[in-house]
Amino acid sequence: MENRTYGDLAVTVLDDNAALGQHAAATFAELVRAELSERDEIAVILATGNSQLSFITAVAERDDIEWSRITVVHMDEYIGMTEDHSASFRLWMKQNIVETVHPKVFHGVRGDHEPVEEEVERYERLLLELDPVICVMGIGENGHLAFNDPPADFHTAQLVHIVAMDEVSRRQQVGEGHFPSLAETPTHAISLSIPALLKPAHVLVLTPEARKAAAVKRALEGDISPESPASILRTQSHAQLFLDSESAAELSVRV
Repeated sequence: MENRTYGDLAVTVLDDNAALGQHAAATFAELVRAELSERDEIAVILATGNSQLSFITAVAERDDIEWSRITVVHMDEYIGMTEDHSASFRLWMKQNIVETVHPKVFHGVRGDHEPVEEEVERYERLLLELDPVICVMGIGENGHLAFNDPPADFHTAQLVHIVAMDEVSRRQQVGEGHFPSLAETPTHAISLSIPALLKPAHVLVLTPEARKAAAVKRALEGDISPESPASILRTQSHAQLFLDSESAAELSVRV
């Protein structure tokens, strides 16, 4: 394990994906215990996707997280996506979070609700009411945070908004096996905004795998720019980025 700092961002490089998941789970558990020592219950934002699976596996194995006192929200859902579709993020959360760790409540983004603007407003009100204290997310292959693709809006006043997905982001969904082709991949989604993702007191960013290495390099060594959404993390002293040897491989200081 190696600790580094890029701007205001603390970065920890672990040997492999499994070690990343274990370390991030231990960090998450410690933060949860600290927050629950001061209040009866908390809300957290959790991410979906293959890059989160080692973390989910590790937290599910722990017995020191009081999930019965934790409400879970998530980050995004495709517009028009039904809850029972295999690529639905609500379904992913139910299978990997709700049925595994049994939180107090899970609130899903209803991508198939019409009008979509009504769902955006509902979920924003929910975030304001719950005021999550921890956010756990990843970095996409194009550097996105949630579905805030380049060029991302770092300063929007909205906590939840409708976003257009770029081709890199859509191809990532195909590559991960969620859709059979680019043509069948949705083009728009409801997503938490970058200010919403960074609002919690603690932000954990879990980014393993070689396919994320180029995005990690841009985020940590390139300009802080909307063209590299994850670069904004370097201005966030309350955030921690966890990498494995593969995702850190293109950084100037090699692991």
